[in-house]
Amino acid sequence: MEVISIKNLTKSYVTSHNPVNKIFGAISGSYKTDRFIALNKICLSVRRGEAVGIIGKNGSGKSTLLKILAGISGYDTGECDIHGSVSSLLELGVGFNPEYSGIENIYLNGTVNGLSKKAVSSQIDNILEFAEITPQFAKSPVKTYSSGMLIRLAFASMIWLDTDIILVDEALAVGDLKFQAKCYRKFEELKAQGKTILFVSHDVDAVRRFCTRAIWISDGRIADSGDVAAVTSHYMQSCVSHGAKVSVDINRERSVINRYGSDIGCIKSVNFCKYEYELAEDICVEIIVDLPLSADLDFCGVCLSVKDKYGLDLCVFRTETQLKHGTNRVKFKFKNCFNSGEYFIAAGVENRKTSPISYYEYMEGTEIIKSCPKENEERFGLVAVACEISIGQE
Repeated sequence: MEVISIKNLTKSYVTSHNPVNKIFGAISGSYKTDRFIALNKICLSVRRGEAVGIIGKNGSGKSTLLKILAGISGYDTGECDIHGSVSSLLELGVGFNPEYSGIENIYLNGTVNGLSKKAVSSQIDNILEFAEITPQFAKSPVKTYSSGMLIRLAFASMIWLDTDIILVDEALAVGDLKFQAKCYRKFEELKAQGKTILFVSHDVDAVRRFCTRAIWISDGRIADSGDVAAVTSHYMQSCVSHGAKVSVDINRERSVINRYGSDIGCIKSVNFCKYEYELAEDICVEIIVDLPLSADLDFCGVCLSVKDKYGLDLCVFRTETQLKHGTNRVKFKFKNCFNSGEYFIAAGVENRKTSPISYYEYMEGTEIIKSCPKENEERFGLVAVACEISIGQE
């Protein structure tokens, strides 16, 4: 069932600094050329229970979209239908009255989001416990709170509201590491409960780990939508490789997630001895690269990355020895430290002269390898690292 349906939605802002033009534009609805189009005929739908990550550069229209969905901002044309109650974590702490106590602001926040006093009262203890606010401070004006306390209270007072749809704008980057971990655990709980979540973030790793679908917005339009790994890979490509060519015809047994660069084809092959590896067994990889004459050898290198199923880099290896123009056989050898599961490989020929690094060619998901535990051996965690343990007695 669709809980959000957007069709041909357009939103623009008046950019003129002349107050007369602004007033005339507001009255007549005509802004001539003095306007910025933040969203341009956006179409999208979200089904109940989805966790959708929205990515894009600053100014692309991500936050504007969430403000429209939250009812904070209107739009010019199009349709925006929402089925269900909404809570939004757009700018934490905005709307709090500094003279009110923490508890009074919790009630204020609940009222703004359409909840009854009884509904808010039932969650007061949970909110304060999650925010790590003592009863003494909860009765004090929030103007006396530290910035960390205010952020925790703002987040907790929103996350514990019993709404169908939750809108999040970079809010998981708040607080210290411990509190961020709590936030992620809470969102995993909400996903398991079937809540619908829209999550705007610049943190591609967080989107890959947390979301079930991704949408990339660029210059007010949807540039890509669908599989999280593929969409985020295309987005990262746009960030690190401006004007790079993209290959869609990969002549390999296993299709890659993404492949791009200024010299597609310079990676001739990525070769593994086999598919399955035992823990601590050597993994040998040979990458055959044909460097173009245009490559600056002083700043050129080959990289190999092992990624988890979310597309997060677990380890990255890079050459330091200078390569040569023409064919290079680059061999990587490392111990398998990964516990049971499948992992995919990315390979790239880097141009390290640019910042951020650009690529002569980058291939994400060139191969898949599987790590297998030994028989009757139970392992926990993602990686197995050697550790010396000693036990002493008094």
